[in-house]
Amino acid sequence: ADRTRPLRDQPEMSARSVATASAAWLLAGCGQPAGAPAEPADPPGPALLFAAGKGDLSAAERGQIFGATGLAVTPDGGGFVDGICGQPAGASVEFRDMNADGRQEVLVIFGNSCTSGHTGSAAVLFIRDPAGNLKSHLGFPAASADPLPERNEGYPDLLIGGPGFCFAVWRWNGASYEHLRNDPQMPGGCDHLNE
Repeated sequence: ADRTRPLRDQPEMSARSVATASAAWLLAGCGQPAGAPAEPADPPGPALLFAAGKGDLSAAERGQIFGATGLAVTPDGGGFVDGICGQPAGASVEFRDMNADGRQEVLVIFGNSCTSGHTGSAAVLFIRDPAGNLKSHLGFPAASADPLPERNEGYPDLLIGGPGFCFAVWRWNGASYEHLRNDPQMPGGCDHLNE
């Protein structure tokens, strides 16, 4: 439409042209540019794991992360079971830009007592390598992996939570996280390690 002419002098759009334009908009991805590739729908596992949000992950990356958990979707599609015992398992995802590079790292806490013993869950942290590929870190029983104020090589130290009163602190060494120390969560909480 010519925006320089008054509206009364503009040609009217027919109902057919409005319908055609609306259909083209819908088929183009609900407002995405017509040439933009549509992202494939996630299979049931990644779809359930990332139901609350996908962060900046591609469909392939969501599939990679789900595959690393070893979980399967329950027959009703509403939850997870572990791949070892076939027992119900939990899973949660958290996105964090831990090194302030504008890309999100992905923390997945998942599992049950079959996969992770008394802790009941494991932590896997996905960090991009220099080529931009996701690499898994941690990968052991943990209830949480909370950033601490101390940093090394751009990443925060992580307080690894679990059962008991002695939590491990892991530090980034430039290529991976490694155990740094143990922090008692109450007086004497780590004394058993010194015996």
